[in-house]
Amino acid sequence: MTGNLKSYESATTKQGKFFGNPGVSPERAFAVVVILSIVVRLVALLLGAHQPLVSDSTDYKHMAELLASGTRFLPYWPPGLPLYLAPFLAAGDAVLRTWMLMWWVLFCWGLWRLSVAVGVKRIAWLVLLIFAIAPAEIHFSIEPMTQMPAAALLLLAMSAVVRCAQGAGRGEYLMLGGSLGVLALVRPSVMPLLVVLPALVVIRRKSLLGPVAAVALGCALVFGWMVRAHQLSGAWVVNTSNGVNLYYGNNPWTPMYRTWYFGSHAKPGSEEILEFPEYAATLDRVSALPAVKRSAEYQQLAVSYVEHNPGAFVLRTLNRVRCFWGFDTFTAANLRSVPGWMHRLFAPVLTLDALCFLAIAGFAVYWIACAPWSFWHEWDTWLLGGTIFLYSLPYWVTMSHPTYHFPVMAPLALLGVKAREASTGTEPRWPGWVGLAALVLIQVEWVYYLAKG
Repeated sequence: MTGNLKSYESATTKQGKFFGNPGVSPERAFAVVVILSIVVRLVALLLGAHQPLVSDSTDYKHMAELLASGTRFLPYWPPGLPLYLAPFLAAGDAVLRTWMLMWWVLFCWGLWRLSVAVGVKRIAWLVLLIFAIAPAEIHFSIEPMTQMPAAALLLLAMSAVVRCAQGAGRGEYLMLGGSLGVLALVRPSVMPLLVVLPALVVIRRKSLLGPVAAVALGCALVFGWMVRAHQLSGAWVVNTSNGVNLYYGNNPWTPMYRTWYFGSHAKPGSEEILEFPEYAATLDRVSALPAVKRSAEYQQLAVSYVEHNPGAFVLRTLNRVRCFWGFDTFTAANLRSVPGWMHRLFAPVLTLDALCFLAIAGFAVYWIACAPWSFWHEWDTWLLGGTIFLYSLPYWVTMSHPTYHFPVMAPLALLGVKAREASTGTEPRWPGWVGLAALVLIQVEWVYYLAKG
């Protein structure tokens, strides 16, 4: 694909055709893939209709139930997804999963908008096709988790940034502020983007009014939730999980590579926690504090540990960066525990997820590594690359796992396409092969730790 992509695109530009297929426009090809992707997801919904919710989806559903009932509680989980789920709770889990398809449709729309805005719409259908068939992406499209909403909102916000920078009207500024505000409620760790992305418009357009209005709208959405959270708990918070997540990934017992371990294992009352008596004692001590004070206490413990162990923090951070770019295993791991014939899909699903991930990441890494200096001077490059970096950074300093990289995969794909288009054909290719080799080694390391359990 990498060798022939530019010649194909050149041919389509000159002949008005798309990838050598007469009469097929980019819009039509993209629409066909969207329809195909929805059919695939409807089939997946039918197959998994009676399966219980998995992983964090049960927690988001529980928070939605608390919101729907008006119960007073201190929000631990981010509120964006539970607020969306609350109106559909009475209809059952199958309906909750079905309504998650809206986020997939928004993802498709956001990908198209961003592809058009950055000038690569001719192959938007091919990028979408990989996401359409990847098992992890199918799973996130029908499971009440934050990966798909975050990915869709991020694409919508980025496309709005480009369009605003190109001189679009107030509707795009509303899109920018609204999508960033809701994104901050879905994933509060990305709040810096609420300022940074509008700031990029200021740099490009030399105009303050629209970007400031977008920031104000986004902040208003966040503050509106904080008012509601104060009514429910008496505390001015968005959620309270950030402090404990920082501690999970930065304490004396955190594994050097598997920094996500305490986020999903060794919970109070489990047999696993008996292996960490001092860690368990710390949890018991913090749990004895008023709920509103626990997050700050965990954060203080984590910061103190990092200050006294900077070498371990740096090593874990390097490991977190590499782990973040491992291939997806979430769907395959869940299938393995499903009774009946579906557990037999473990191996093919794991293989297909790995291939889809490498198709996107491998292409992007190769061409970004080979890109000429002119590529790094483009505003679009800084938008795509900077957004990927800022979105990923919180996971690189707390706890990391490949499941967290999903929202940045589409921007990464488009960044790779932009790098390929910037190539003049005279650049050395060895940096690309070095980048690919590094990516493969990251996958080997990931498989090694998976095999160790």
